[in-house]
Amino acid sequence: MDTLLGIYLNNLNINKSKVGEITGIKRQRISDLCNKSKSKPSPEEYYKIVLATILLSNKSENEFNKSFDLVFPNRPKPNFLTEEAHLSPETRFIRRHFLIQKTVEEKIGMSEGKISRLASEDVKEVLAVELICFIEGLGLDVLKTFKEIYGEVNIVGDQANLNDK
Repeated sequence: MDTLLGIYLNNLNINKSKVGEITGIKRQRISDLCNKSKSKPSPEEYYKIVLATILLSNKSENEFNKSFDLVFPNRPKPNFLTEEAHLSPETRFIRRHFLIQKTVEEKIGMSEGKISRLASEDVKEVLAVELICFIEGLGLDVLKTFKEIYGEVNIVGDQANLNDK
């Protein structure tokens, strides 16, 4: 059965083997992410696969931020700064950088204590949907943030490369 990521990619009608070549993600992993509901993409996998597919289909990079509503339609959409609306802009800026771990986990649907386990390396990775929710909750642009973390995805004609950070 197709996952929502698989349906999204199928609608863009791009060869997944080509996406695998461009991203360095194995074809079998892409197939699992597209077909097995228990397979969950990491943020880096999601970013590289979706953006490469968008670029190969000659669509604007702006489609990337629209993809979340199709691939993760039921994701939490927190706004970590809602309760601070009455505070000065400077105070809100500072508060944004000092969020309470438990609040973040609850608002983005992350399991309790996962942030601590990430820091201790008991848990190896964050799910794409978790990082997307966190970035959105901070009011940041997800694509811009992913580029900052993972580097650019460049497609030029039949030449493609990833400038990893």
